[in-house]
Amino acid sequence: MKMWNVDEVLEKLKAKGYKLTSQRRAIIERLCGRKDHPTAEQLYNELKKDYPTISFATIYSTVQLLAELGYLQILTIDDKKSHFDPTPDMHAHFLCQGCGKLEDIEIIPEEAEKLKSLCAHKARIIEVFIYGLCPECDKG
Repeated sequence: MKMWNVDEVLEKLKAKGYKLTSQRRAIIERLCGRKDHPTAEQLYNELKKDYPTISFATIYSTVQLLAELGYLQILTIDDKKSHFDPTPDMHAHFLCQGCGKLEDIEIIPEEAEKLKSLCAHKARIIEVFIYGLCPECDKG
């Protein structure tokens, strides 16, 4: 799956006229390359020591901007909170209903096209969420 780098995102933001604040840069750096699908609360807790004035509004506005530019997905797989996935390529997600672990599941392009063909309309975005138990939770 394709990943982006911090410089690429910062250059695009600058070219589009967005401010490159230290907090926005820190959020982008914290998201880059992650596989754990953090929430706003996780990012806030990770950043508040170095950026005591950071707010949830700054986090949400930055991730919304990154989503609009195609650098991440905002996942609503969990009805309690949103998760941020910095892997923009088409893939599915598995949520363990036991421990809450969220992981990526690769979907090959042919599978994505087959899913799109199931719809009589022009599909632009496909989200696949799979719920169940991970191997650790399934043992008990």
